Amino acid sequence: MNKIKLFTLLLLFFIGIGGAKGKTKAPEFTINTIDGQKISLSDFNGKPVILDFWATWCGPCRMEIPGFVELKKKYGDKIGIVGISLDRSKKQVVKFKEAYKINYPVAMATREIVKAYSNIYRIMYIPITFIIDKNGNVYDIYVGYKPKEDFERILLKLLNEKD
Repeated sequence: MNKIKLFTLLLLFFIGIGGAKGKTKAPEFTINTIDGQKISLSDFNGKPVILDFWATWCGPCRMEIPGFVELKKKYGDKIGIVGISLDRSKKQVVKFKEAYKINYPVAMATREIVKAYSNIYRIMYIPITFIIDKNGNVYDIYVGYKPKEDFERILLKLLNEKD
């Protein structure tokens, strides 16, 4: 009986997440990148955004980042990608960004941004990636590694959507 209750709760939870797609406004933020630039979510108005919470020591995160680099090269200014590092050492993140040739903004996580996005989906595991549509709504959330092709499929859908 307990397994049935657990299954039902999980099913309702996932139906609830799916039903909220496109209806939850992504929290606005302004954050300093590790390169000293200030960026805000509103800088990407009218573009789909990949907001990726990650860390240099996270294996699945390291696997995803080259795909994000390729997507940014391919789609350029048509999309936004922002990496939010949960590392403690900015110096380590700077080295990592150089080594992986990351071509999109990377910032160190702040309590405010983690709390704001945890209110939508608790940031407990990484990578966790929020896909934000052109209107600033959370379109989807991925926890764990996803291949570049999965992100590209969603980006193309969002790019081709009429407002």
